[in-house]
Amino acid sequence: MELKFALKAFVSIFIIVDPLGLVPYFITLTSGYSPSKRRRTVHLAIMTTILVLTAFAIFGNQILKLFGITIPAFRIAGGFIIFMVAIQMLQAQRTRLKATPEEEAHSYEQEEIGVVPLGTPMLAGPGAITTVIVLSESNLWVILASILITALLAYVILLQANRISNLLGPTGLNIFIRLMGLVLAAVSVQFVIDGIKAAFIF
Repeated sequence: MELKFALKAFVSIFIIVDPLGLVPYFITLTSGYSPSKRRRTVHLAIMTTILVLTAFAIFGNQILKLFGITIPAFRIAGGFIIFMVAIQMLQAQRTRLKATPEEEAHSYEQEEIGVVPLGTPMLAGPGAITTVIVLSESNLWVILASILITALLAYVILLQANRISNLLGPTGLNIFIRLMGLVLAAVSVQFVIDGIKAAFIF
């Protein structure tokens, strides 16, 4: 049971963070960077992702209690938010919940993009934050481990962004993103079902 939850947690967090979907945008945003500056940007983005998601995994439930929000209610709301992300992934689109077109346009003018918008909201966006808060209620340590593994994979993926893009091509990336969107849609529906069940229990 614990292994099943750990697998579910990792898959959910990895898909919602979606480092593969970020590959084309990362290549465009860092097209004029030197290799050392690109590595520094990736490092900042991953550190930001870890810090943001870890903070919400640890303190998210306390924040909800502060505002009088129950976990079942947050599960239901979070399920709908994640479903919106999944629908856009199924259409092979960059979700507006991660970064709006205005934010992406502004990022071209920024000198340092590792923290914003790459770290947040492109990697650690509202969907990822919602996911770690909901899942951390069950087993915080598993969620923290999943965040670290996801961050490590995202680090490798972004460092190898050009190779991945050349290997898979736009069509390959879109197919992979759609498959992940399908899995994420199922996860989001399960969040809603679990939230409704918990609401009736309480």
